[in-house]
Amino acid sequence: MTLLAMMFAAITGFQVFWNVEPARGQESGTVNITVQFTEEDLLFVMENGGENAFWEAAAAVDGDFTVRNSGTVNRSELPLNESFSIFSVQPGIHLLTVMIGDRESGRIIEWEETIEVFLIDNASWSSGNLQISGGSYQRASGTTDIFWNVFPPLNEAEEADTLSAAYVLRDENGVTRREGWMDMVISDGAYRGEASLEINNLDAGKYEILAIIVSDGEITTASRADLKLLQSWDVWGENPDLTKTLVRPIANSSELRYLDDAEGPSSANAVMAEFWQERDPTPGTVQNEYLEMYLTRLDYIEEKFSMLNVMGITTDQGWVFALLGEPDIIDSRPLETATLPTQEWTYFSPALEVLFIDYYGCGTFELATDWEEVLAIYDRH
Repeated sequence: MTLLAMMFAAITGFQVFWNVEPARGQESGTVNITVQFTEEDLLFVMENGGENAFWEAAAAVDGDFTVRNSGTVNRSELPLNESFSIFSVQPGIHLLTVMIGDRESGRIIEWEETIEVFLIDNASWSSGNLQISGGSYQRASGTTDIFWNVFPPLNEAEEADTLSAAYVLRDENGVTRREGWMDMVISDGAYRGEASLEINNLDAGKYEILAIIVSDGEITTASRADLKLLQSWDVWGENPDLTKTLVRPIANSSELRYLDDAEGPSSANAVMAEFWQERDPTPGTVQNEYLEMYLTRLDYIEEKFSMLNVMGITTDQGWVFALLGEPDIIDSRPLETATLPTQEWTYFSPALEVLFIDYYGCGTFELATDWEEVLAIYDRH
């Protein structure tokens, strides 16, 4: 099987693998999908002397759900991989949708990904999508892998070492921030380029990745992909003072003392690893949903509440948002309609109304509700 694109996605424990077989001449392309179920994903019930779960999975291209599978799995048979294919997919850009569910609990998760089915012909090179292993939205930390599949004309034979594939990472201003060469391999007539792209210490923002194939000194084909980098928050103690500032709303005094007492980066990292592990709602899985949620809150806080040299997390609104998340209702009263500008945040569950007042009319809203009331709701939340 020729793999034009091979990708993996994690969906709250469920895992989805997919690949695309290109269209050739008059033949349409095929999308192959594998769904992996693990013990954490399903609700088991006793049946016929054993613990069984009931699952279902469906897949669609452009909203047309042409395949749907369901079945029963015994706990001892996990992890379970269920594979199915969508045939007769025309060349072009499509939306792949996978729906996965547990029939006993009624829990259903939907996942979407944009894919491309290319057409391979006899006369020209065909370029696949430039794929980014971590997806188009990532945090500016560590490295991410990029993959690119290209097809030569059907009657043209070249060895992989006669081709060169280069990549460039550019920011919104067109400034090159990273560049390098891709390792090329050949399989079933397809040339596959791979490279590890360092994104650590890059600024948050929009980037584009460009890749080109050079053969005999000439560019034969090219591809591009967008990459949106989110800020890499130091919640691991590399800079203990910064880490304390970021986690202070949700940390107790003893946890902050442990970080103060840490001797060196490795010790601070161990303290924060335990800090986040204690808040992980699903400690048996790779994901820490609480950590991911908190990082997302930090993104929002910095965007909405920071000003001049003031970090958003140090403001009263930033603290409350870090504790309780997005309110269900925000009622803003500007200076024209009130003695002082105010904002009231209403939370439905647990029920709470939080009042902020801009005492000086400069856009800095201070908490008017008792802090103890907010903390009591956080402890119950």
